[in-house]
Amino acid sequence: MPLTPKAIYNDLKNNELDKSSAIELLISLIENAENVKTRTESIEILEKVNVKDKRVFNVLENLFISDGNEKVRCLSSQVLKNLFLNDAIPVLKWGLQHEKSLNCIMTIITNLGDINSAKAKTVLIKKFQEINKKKYKYNIKYIFEENAVETLSNHELAEILINYYVISSLKLKFGYIKFEHNKNGTIISLDLSNVEFQGLGLNKLTNSLESILSLSFLKKLDLSNNQIKSLPEHIRESKNLEDIDLSFNNLSRLPESISSMLNLKVLNLKSNHIRYIPESIGLLTNLEYLILRNNYLNKLPASISSLSKLKILDIHHNRLHQLPHNFNSLSSLKELELGWNRFEAIPNNLKELISIERLNIGRNHLSELPDWINSLNLLKELHLYDNEISNLPHSFKYLSNLQILNLRNNQLNEFPICFKSLTNLKKLNLSWNNLSLLPNWINSLSLLEELNLWGNKLKEIPDSIEYLQNLKVLYLNFNKIEGFSKSLQSLKDRGVAIKI
Repeated sequence: MPLTPKAIYNDLKNNELDKSSAIELLISLIENAENVKTRTESIEILEKVNVKDKRVFNVLENLFISDGNEKVRCLSSQVLKNLFLNDAIPVLKWGLQHEKSLNCIMTIITNLGDINSAKAKTVLIKKFQEINKKKYKYNIKYIFEENAVETLSNHELAEILINYYVISSLKLKFGYIKFEHNKNGTIISLDLSNVEFQGLGLNKLTNSLESILSLSFLKKLDLSNNQIKSLPEHIRESKNLEDIDLSFNNLSRLPESISSMLNLKVLNLKSNHIRYIPESIGLLTNLEYLILRNNYLNKLPASISSLSKLKILDIHHNRLHQLPHNFNSLSSLKELELGWNRFEAIPNNLKELISIERLNIGRNHLSELPDWINSLNLLKELHLYDNEISNLPHSFKYLSNLQILNLRNNQLNEFPICFKSLTNLKKLNLSWNNLSLLPNWINSLSLLEELNLWGNKLKEIPDSIEYLQNLKVLYLNFNKIEGFSKSLQSLKDRGVAIKI
């Protein structure tokens, strides 16, 4: 059986191996193993063994200073700090001056910030002073203007420095970027939309995502319109990020680590290639806006029912044919976009979403509406375009708040009697159906402002339409109407735009 770091540790715990021998074996793996994972696991086990002698210090120091692998250097600096604390400061100071890797620099600064000593603070302040001599100070300019450096804790100094190095790196790679920082010098808003197309072709935003997502005070992050194919498998827990825009990228899935964005309110994933949403998304219990429009989703995770604060869910243009059985738990949902999917009926678990105000289920395969649609009595907009609907419920009695109804391109042969109850309707689109007659009671829709009857079989319009006092636009194109009747002329004279 091959020697592994875990096997060494287990033998040590079971008293089958003494501590000195365990350390020798671990050091041998660190120095000779070709597999980076084996080496990093060996360093982690070395920390667990908790031997703080000169040999261990020297090994870690050499790794930190000269190893060719970034992960090994970062981890070595971390273990040096954990095991040797103040003795590690000179080594970390050297690394801060000579290290080129952004991830390692951030790790070094974080380690110095964790050491609550005057020596560590001196190293951090010296780095601030070096930056102050440069032309571009970015987020730390304010700190010097306020003479606040000495008053800040080591942790605060480290956080501000990390923000500086991340912004410096992004500016070097991509040129102009937009960002905002608070009075403490930490970045709160970062706009990196479309940056891959303005920087050098070799600079990919994906390579910077881990450092960007480590900005602890970041609230709003725009990564849209790049060529991002994946997110880091391990995302640092974020307690401040509220809004992230990942639209128009090349993502095919989300990692489970998306749940680390604990306070996220807005997640925009529009126009990617996403086929899979992990169950861990249900842990984003502060989410209010979830935009999944224009992806390749066949289903949603059951955990989506845990998003109790969700107000807007946009799943337009995917491949859904059903919703999770507990979808009706989304009691705060106000807008639901289900257009351009594969639904053959309106899912029954929408029945209890009584807070919904806007529902779009256009461009599916619907042939009818269920009677329970009346239970959605707060509904203001209902979009049912591009379906095969030929029948509607007998009554829309409880949809009295409905203001916009779109039934464009369906199979309606008659003007539905149920519309008579829609006394607050302002926009009605019945274009491209099979209507041959408008009822005289059309004037019951007294608040109607726009009526679209384009592409039907109408030969005439009832005179009662003249009494629609709020009407502003009337579309009659592609019907069988010839000329303006007296009532149409009256509407036109009143200023109504009539398209015929």
